[in-house]
Amino acid sequence: MIGINIGGVNIVCAILGEEIRIIKKPSEVGFETFAKEIPELGKDKTVVSTSLPLNHILMKYEKLKTLVLLIPGPGLNYSNYGHVLKGYVNHRGDVVEKIDEEEIRRILENPGYSNVAIASKFSVRNPILEEEVKKIVLEKFDEKKIALSHHVGGLNYPARINTTVINAKLKEMIWNLTDELKKYIPNFYYLIGDGSISTPDMVVENPSLLYNSSPAASAFGAIFLTGIKDAVVIDIGGYSTNLIPIENGKPRFVNYLDIMGKRTLLRSIETVTIPFGGNSVICEGRITEELCKPIAFGGERFTLTDAMNCMGQEIGDFRASRNFKEKVDYDIAFQQFISLIAANLIDLNAEKIIGTGYLSPYIIPEIARKAKASYVIPKFYDGVRAIGSAVSRISLTLHARFDTEKGIAIYNGVFEKVPFRVGSIPKDEEIIEAARSKMIEIAKKMGAEEEIEDIKILDFYSFTIVKGGMKRGLIADVTMQIEPGIKPWKKKY
Repeated sequence: MIGINIGGVNIVCAILGEEIRIIKKPSEVGFETFAKEIPELGKDKTVVSTSLPLNHILMKYEKLKTLVLLIPGPGLNYSNYGHVLKGYVNHRGDVVEKIDEEEIRRILENPGYSNVAIASKFSVRNPILEEEVKKIVLEKFDEKKIALSHHVGGLNYPARINTTVINAKLKEMIWNLTDELKKYIPNFYYLIGDGSISTPDMVVENPSLLYNSSPAASAFGAIFLTGIKDAVVIDIGGYSTNLIPIENGKPRFVNYLDIMGKRTLLRSIETVTIPFGGNSVICEGRITEELCKPIAFGGERFTLTDAMNCMGQEIGDFRASRNFKEKVDYDIAFQQFISLIAANLIDLNAEKIIGTGYLSPYIIPEIARKAKASYVIPKFYDGVRAIGSAVSRISLTLHARFDTEKGIAIYNGVFEKVPFRVGSIPKDEEIIEAARSKMIEIAKKMGAEEEIEDIKILDFYSFTIVKGGMKRGLIADVTMQIEPGIKPWKKKY
């Protein structure tokens, strides 16, 4: 069992064999060093979590300007979301109106955009217009800067637009990260924000799935290491701090996750994200969202980590922190950080907290005192995310659509031949069994064994197609999930 967590500051690898082994390197070192040190890497299945998408959106959401191209068809006015194009695919997936290629080229002449989001209202039933628009956009933008909404799934059009915009801002980064990982780890999966596991190819097209990847890993790792079933996990990173409630041995989940005030189609673990961490710069007596390597680790600006050194801790080159040439009101900024986290813990009614991350032994006791909560800092606290990735079991979500009139099935955005006779009207239980069979097929390819018996139906909807007074077929939508969880590990540390 191998787990890797990729953070903004460090990459941490956990190998669970006879014992737990943790290897930690600065992020700038890259993956080649890990490949040399860990012979199992590339042979054993590896699960990767990352905080990069979360940090990327928190820091660069407004800076990365997105060109939004929409094909809503007749009805509501979506011009406040982006540029509305000619063209229309109806609710059945039929192309009613073609796109205007020159209209798109004129819009592409507008300067200042970093990436492009393309969203057709019913692209989940037929993505052809999105693909046609993409071909024209490729004249100006690289493919890794273009996101299409049909990869997101879900019929809620405004939420799908918002999710596609997030994807457009993240895609290039996740594309490059995935290419780099594949060089050294050919057999890996991503741990996504709802705690399930997904293939690299699927994540590249829908990278917002990784938005709460690291918090999910932290929750699993904390539960695995402590056995505590009810608490709030505090994961202190270099760029941000996450508070993750766990109940009955599982993280809590939310649907339609809000990102930067926008409702998305993401299902995710529930987390409170505070945009401050160990690398947050302290300036004029307050902690800021600016980031820099701590002076204690060779940086040039005074950070939260340096403040703790000046308050008596010995982290890295603590003397360098204390000898910083400028006067900094670090104690005020530190208390600002502690109070902010404690206030959120009180809002969450936290009675017990689990501290994770490199700085947790230095900060968690003070937070617990302020929030009037008990606390636990587990062994391997600095490798909790990587451990949580390693112990996460095979789990996935399948969105299946069957259209027997057209003879097509769509599984997580991938089109295949429908497993029923064209024009037939299968029973509900036959539709569910067809989706279940596809789920088992995908899960087995990912290495699932005992997990395939734990499949739950999250959503089911079907209706009969009637034309000219005759039944022509059926459309059904099924969402199934192998629930996220933790794999057993016999050897105890």
